Amino acid sequence: MNRHRSERARIDLDPKETASQTPAQETEPVAEGSSNRDAVRMARLPMHFFISAVALFGLGVSVIPWVLDDLAEFFYQPRILALTHTFTLGWITSAIMGVMYRLVPATTKRPLRFPRLARWQFGLFIFSATGLMAHMLIGAWPPTWMAAAVIVVTVIFFGMNMWPCLSPAWNRSPAETGMSMSIGFLLLAATLGFLLALDKSLGFLPGNVITNLASHAHLAALGWVSLTICSVSYRMAPAFLLSELTFPRVAIWQLYGLAAGVAGLAMSLLGWIPEAPIWSVVILLALLTYVGVLSTLVRKRRTPIDWTMRHALAGIVCLLLAIGCGFSLLWIDPDSELGNRVAGAYGVLGLLGWVTNLIIGMSFKLFPGFVVGVRERRGWPKLAIAGPALQRCRPLVFVSLNIGVLTLAGGLVAAQIPVARLGAIVLAMGGLLYVAVMGHTLSYAYRAAAPPAGDNTPRLVSDDSQGGNDLRS
Repeated sequence: MNRHRSERARIDLDPKETASQTPAQETEPVAEGSSNRDAVRMARLPMHFFISAVALFGLGVSVIPWVLDDLAEFFYQPRILALTHTFTLGWITSAIMGVMYRLVPATTKRPLRFPRLARWQFGLFIFSATGLMAHMLIGAWPPTWMAAAVIVVTVIFFGMNMWPCLSPAWNRSPAETGMSMSIGFLLLAATLGFLLALDKSLGFLPGNVITNLASHAHLAALGWVSLTICSVSYRMAPAFLLSELTFPRVAIWQLYGLAAGVAGLAMSLLGWIPEAPIWSVVILLALLTYVGVLSTLVRKRRTPIDWTMRHALAGIVCLLLAIGCGFSLLWIDPDSELGNRVAGAYGVLGLLGWVTNLIIGMSFKLFPGFVVGVRERRGWPKLAIAGPALQRCRPLVFVSLNIGVLTLAGGLVAAQIPVARLGAIVLAMGGLLYVAVMGHTLSYAYRAAAPPAGDNTPRLVSDDSQGGNDLRS
């Protein structure tokens, strides 16, 4: 690694100044008085989240073919709830938290206020999330709401570290503004989830169980996950695409509009305010604005479309299909047979089509660079800038993931369970391939050994070899 490229890795990532770096290249600030051992622990913290996320994603996709009969009968059942939370908490939230623990301090140039608390937060979050899934599976509600209460506490811990870094850029940067709001929605979703679980024991919540559950789901899926994805996209897409676009003010207003729409829809589903369709239209307009901004970014790119962007574009297609399913549920009774099938397809397209495509696509760029950063902090041998197995699996993962998701969703809507099961199997095959290769890649953050010369293992690098940008901390 020559001196020029080493120095370049420390330049701030500002789309107005340079679009040639990726966020994984930025140096994470370390609090004064921190030892090298503490720095290594904090560099490895995101890896703990990523390993947990990838493992639970593999568990989730493996189980889908076995629960389709339950899903076709009615989505509000213990096994379906446990599987849904395997994806929402185990896969999606773990991956997003890991990215934010690395991205937020690096981009804001502010160290975490409570680094030791961050390590405790990881352990408590994974312990409580897996406990919640296990007890949902067997329908044991007192342990479920106890685990949900711990999850609320872990979200508060997460916010205590994130908000001090993000709040100074409020209303000035789309990324920091959106992530600040999304953490608030995560806290609301976790709190409402705890109350829904507690209600199973005490029966104190008014209103309809299904609409209350829908409010919780939309706070989590749209308020936490989608708002975070929009925000992080505004931070990383210019670097990935080498785009010269300066984000217009509409990017921040898009995030405000999405937040307002989600808050209004959640309250209307709880029966606090009327007119759920109006808030759904606000959400639709906000998401279409996001699609428009990203499409402008893609048109002004200076790099070819790689697998990361292919996943992003496929995710947007699934997002539009999910929006269509969501709008149809305003007029179709979710308790009906058709409503149940559409609700199942809505969840598949949203969680596995939209969100999973985005996370997998970004992981191809970010995860290898984070591993390289951990190894540099540890003083371990550097890894070659190549990734044969990691690169070869990308087309297979992309095709099987998207064919599987579309076939699964279509089979559910058409009441063709054999077709849906075929889609679930194809999805599982692609998902497990991703788990195997990415898990092997992430393992190099925990062992000093490097792949032997000529070995065909993933060796941690970006897929845009033309640009030659190292993904490093």
